[in-house]
Amino acid sequence: MKRITIVSRHYPPNKNINGVLANQMAEYLIRDSNAEVTIFCMDAEADGGGNTSSVEVFGNVVRLKQRFNPNRKIGKLLNMLYDGYILIKKSKKHPSDLVICTSSPPLLPFWASRLLADKKKWAFWSLDLFPEGFVSANTIKETSWIFRYLKKKTYQNAPDLLIALGNEQAKHIQQNYSNPVPTIILPAGVSLEDSNEVSSGNDKPIWYNPELITLGYFGNVGQAHNPEFIKEVISASAQKGFQFVLSVYGINAQEVKEYAQNFAHVVLVENGLAQHHLQYIDVHLVSLRTSWTHAAVPSKAVTAISTGRPILFCGSEESDNWQMFKETAWFIPETEQMKQEIKRFISGIDKEEIELKGSFTKNMIVTLKQHVLAAYLQIGKHDQ
Repeated sequence: MKRITIVSRHYPPNKNINGVLANQMAEYLIRDSNAEVTIFCMDAEADGGGNTSSVEVFGNVVRLKQRFNPNRKIGKLLNMLYDGYILIKKSKKHPSDLVICTSSPPLLPFWASRLLADKKKWAFWSLDLFPEGFVSANTIKETSWIFRYLKKKTYQNAPDLLIALGNEQAKHIQQNYSNPVPTIILPAGVSLEDSNEVSSGNDKPIWYNPELITLGYFGNVGQAHNPEFIKEVISASAQKGFQFVLSVYGINAQEVKEYAQNFAHVVLVENGLAQHHLQYIDVHLVSLRTSWTHAAVPSKAVTAISTGRPILFCGSEESDNWQMFKETAWFIPETEQMKQEIKRFISGIDKEEIELKGSFTKNMIVTLKQHVLAAYLQIGKHDQ
């Protein structure tokens, strides 16, 4: 029986998408590869992401205590530095054939490169890229010695396996290593449950109205996302025949919610949308700031496609979100033309075009599910 360790700051029932993804991986490694899976995580709460208290937790979970008060700014900073170190230090001592290291907390890959090299077989699961994300968020400058030091040490010792979210992200990461690293592409956000059948009348969301074109944004509005894009779409769609469903959390969520209160066609849903309600949104908005291209690949795009619905994507054409799903998406550039392009989209969109775009998702859903299941099998069999 292969022993696999997954390292992530968050894990269910904590509300965080990285933890949810790690839990899904653990489930299928156990089920399909008969692996013994142990998860090292922090006993820390995450903001937003909906209620995961009812989610079945897989694997043997080891929760470590945070040393500093996360409710204080200095405590958050110190935890960011400490959590990654202690997670790698503790997981390093645990017997395992492969350690899968996520990028949460941000310095986890840095500590994995420093402490696991030549001691453990390890994989880098690039759910986000750090320290690049610090530059994308304008926390530090790319020319600073801190960034150059962190990046050099993070990529100094290559992992035995790279688990990337898409081909474009994988190419970007590989440039940091002197030799190619074996890679498995694992898109994040694919629902493997058969939960997309049309709900019964009693289970449809109260905001469902087949006579309207329903646009929607669900999930995080963080540093990697553009709140102006969401606000512009809300404003442009404030006309007959549209409604906008909004369910958000994150550092920019309050700004968007306060703006949305000025529009009667906006439906605000607190505490997240039920997975089987996502199919009732005709077009899902997805945003990724161009400065975050490859440093993040929003899972909400994959989740939307998995429900059979097309997306309206604002970001860079180089992003995996666009490269993977351009047949089932409309593109809005994050430029001065953004507002004009949004107005053009709203004025030209109709149910027929939405259904045409949505029809392309049918084969894509099957392909995505098969790809993810095959990726889990590859991970389970890696280096055997």
